[in-house]
Amino acid sequence: MYQSWKSLGLLRNMLHLVALLLILVLPFADPMWHPETVYELFMGAIIPATAPIVFVVIMFDVLMSSVMKSGYESDETLYFGRVIKWHLAIGFTLLAMWFLSFTDALFL
Repeated sequence: MYQSWKSLGLLRNMLHLVALLLILVLPFADPMWHPETVYELFMGAIIPATAPIVFVVIMFDVLMSSVMKSGYESDETLYFGRVIKWHLAIGFTLLAMWFLSFTDALFL
């Protein structure tokens, strides 16, 4: 599994690490309208706003990987299929954690 993830490339791995960091931090984030301290700003505004942006970037890479997958032969299609599976697993986990942290703020 580690070799599969490592074979995706440096930029995709860094994107996954950012997403995993957000997944770990999002349960502690509490969305705020008027943060007063740096910690409240970070946990109440920056982290919750960054998670959907990272999700969109992951989904753009899924789109580009599926486009690239359609133009290659069997070896490359296996690689891009692996990329898409990893992106979807991490991306939807990130989205689920974002929804769990924003349940109170979204659905009053």
